[in-house]
Amino acid sequence: MDSIKKKIQAVIYDLDGTLTKPILDFDKIRAELGIVDGSVWETILEMPANQREQAERILLQYELQAAKSAELNEGAKEILDILNRRNIRYAILTRNCRQAWEIVRDKFSLNVSLAFTREHGHLKPDPLAVLQITEALKISAENSLVVGDYLFDIQAGKEAGAKTALIVHKDKLPDYAVLADYIIRNLLEISDIIDNGKL
Repeated sequence: MDSIKKKIQAVIYDLDGTLTKPILDFDKIRAELGIVDGSVWETILEMPANQREQAERILLQYELQAAKSAELNEGAKEILDILNRRNIRYAILTRNCRQAWEIVRDKFSLNVSLAFTREHGHLKPDPLAVLQITEALKISAENSLVVGDYLFDIQAGKEAGAKTALIVHKDKLPDYAVLADYIIRNLLEISDIIDNGKL
């Protein structure tokens, strides 16, 4: 039987803005680093060595402070408990550094055994990390749901062949919302997706 309930065997979560409430102010970070527009990390990688080193330190400070101040999004712990009871695997895929993830993990006692951070090397929107996570979980990417709050999350999931859910915190949907398979406002809605395949 080709039902969504049969298909979704794992959920891959973004961190900031998804499991946790959005706190990183990327416009402020860009302003401090002198970045006019575009992706912060990719722009840092293109900087001369000495400038890049300083920019990495500044970004790290922002990420660690955000991690220490983090609050879980509504339904975060509850949905993980639901997935545990249903034997549905889950993982973290974030562009944040590992240290920031570990702070959040320990702060909220999150029982997540698999987490790919920036140090892994394949950053969203590159779908490779999604494929490597599903391989590690021993499932097909088609049997996974990628959940995030930004375009890169949806692009990575779609390119890997996964289902995608965009969590939206504002009234107005972003333009790229049309790319997602599902739009959610609360993480507990993931349970509805698994049960019914629609909201």
